[in-house]
Amino acid sequence: MSHFYVNPKDITKRNFTINNNQSYHYIFNVRRFKVGKEIMIFNGIGNSYKAKITNINKNIISGEILSSSYLMSNFSIKLYVSIPKNKRFEWLVEKCAEIGISEIIPIRTKRSTKNDLSKNKFERYKKISIAASSQCLRNDIMKITETINFEVACKKAANEEYCVNVLPWEKEDTNILNRTIFKSIYSKVNIFIGPEGGFENKEIEFAKSLGITTVTLGKNILRTETAAIAASVLILSLKMY
Repeated sequence: MSHFYVNPKDITKRNFTINNNQSYHYIFNVRRFKVGKEIMIFNGIGNSYKAKITNINKNIISGEILSSSYLMSNFSIKLYVSIPKNKRFEWLVEKCAEIGISEIIPIRTKRSTKNDLSKNKFERYKKISIAASSQCLRNDIMKITETINFEVACKKAANEEYCVNVLPWEKEDTNILNRTIFKSIYSKVNIFIGPEGGFENKEIEFAKSLGITTVTLGKNILRTETAAIAASVLILSLKMY
């Protein structure tokens, strides 16, 4: 059954309203749903609803809530990542939302080629996250934040409780991603992914001084977006199995 995002403020115990252009266009113009059609909606913060369309007006779809459920994972991954070039970041946002990443935090590093996101790009990435989260039937929406400096990101991650912080590094040849890193008390993981050319040695030293663990993803040198997905999937598989 189709799954659409609806702003929490537009959902009550008995009714819902869809008034954003993206969802309205897809429901009305693409899928051509009519009054009486049952759909699934979610509010992006854990709640999913079975609903029925009762009214379609210009730019507004409304209906009644038939049933509801709540589901949120007790494990989360935040991805601190240097922004890759061209459309690779769009691809990364979409795929991270699909596999279940909780949040992407872009970081500025010494070798970053792109340091900030324009307002238009930022809004576009949020829409991509919503669409991907909807497509893969998540009850939540992967967050995307404003860009922060690498040092600030490291300090922020180091201060989190019940959290493992890992940084894939091409010069690491001992530590690997395995169950010994993740104890049962840990419910959060922060992953740090560098730019093309990697992190500078001083950045690695700074991260290590705060307790961030460098790990290897193998002998091959990976692109930023490839390393981000590879590390995330490895960690998710370790927690699942």
